[in-house]
Amino acid sequence: MKLGISSLGHLVSIAMKAKYKNFNELLMQSAEECLKYSEKKGLKVCEIILDPPMIIKTENRKRFIDLCNSYSIEKQIHSNFIDVSLCSFNPWISRGTLDSYVENAKICEEIGAKIMTIHPGVSNLPVASLKEGNTKILIKRVTELLDAVADLDVTICIENMPKETGMLLTQKELEDFFSAVNREDLFLTYDTSHFRTIDGDVESLWEKFHKIIKNVHLAENINKEKDTHPQIGVGKVNFREIINIIKKCEYNGAMIIELLSSTSLRNSIKYIKDLL
Repeated sequence: MKLGISSLGHLVSIAMKAKYKNFNELLMQSAEECLKYSEKKGLKVCEIILDPPMIIKTENRKRFIDLCNSYSIEKQIHSNFIDVSLCSFNPWISRGTLDSYVENAKICEEIGAKIMTIHPGVSNLPVASLKEGNTKILIKRVTELLDAVADLDVTICIENMPKETGMLLTQKELEDFFSAVNREDLFLTYDTSHFRTIDGDVESLWEKFHKIIKNVHLAENINKEKDTHPQIGVGKVNFREIINIIKKCEYNGAMIIELLSSTSLRNSIKYIKDLL
């Protein structure tokens, strides 16, 4: 297993202090601080959040690529997830999300990132027939994404989501979704906090999906109604049990500590390292 961190904590901390000139600089600063911190702490991998995504279509794109390539640590990308939704009933939004994810995958290719995590989007209304419609749209868009990036050296992983989003929550939903997509080039990012919000059976999930789980987000959870990403160890996620299950399944991929504050990184890293 390869322990790493997400740039999310640095991004949120910088944004909260308002110490950035524009959104391009926010992404640049958070990525650089995450990469620098990861190498300093001897971590194996850094997952960079591509939000805000303006940098993808600006003259700063090359600056971002050069920055990432100036660090030797293994990198992966978490595609932008704000203001996008692959499963949206609005075709302009779902199509725009698809286009954005294709551009994200091209960034992966240019920085040597082999893993790209995507979100399915949100089902806004708790009506079964409407959620079925969201799922059909998601299947269509994910298939189009896989076709569009087939020539790139990047693995697409879709993430299980927290209860509040209404999409890809339970093991049954994940089984049905992957069966419907029916592709060997689609994989799963398992998020510990998201799965706890729906009281998921971790051992059963890993027994079913361990062959296609290519990324793990280690995120803490205090209240099942919210996904707040506090410091690891202060909530109710049973990380000892989860890591034992992961080891039993002989998982050797990335485990990304995902927080909403960079100030919680040191203690969170120590907590996980003590369990490994």
